[in-house]
Amino acid sequence: MVNIPGSSGKADGSPSGPKEFEQEFYVSRGEAAVFLRELADTIEAGGPVAVTREGWALEVTPREPLKLEIQFKFVKRELEVQLKLKENP
Repeated sequence: MVNIPGSSGKADGSPSGPKEFEQEFYVSRGEAAVFLRELADTIEAGGPVAVTREGWALEVTPREPLKLEIQFKFVKRELEVQLKLKENP
């Protein structure tokens, strides 16, 4: 399990379901780096991938290929990197 660091921001839905859940977190560079390293190690090990935060956990056993999306907004100078882990049927 990978613990989500930082301060909670905007949220939509509930981590207990039944529909979609979305939560923003604000982290330092160091916190982001540790989180990404731990997430990468968990993905590379295979099996379930879980993220946790203050009393809740979300878990999937991802199937390959994993989906990585890159978006860049030139005017705002904003880079978005999104990784999607879809449940293995």
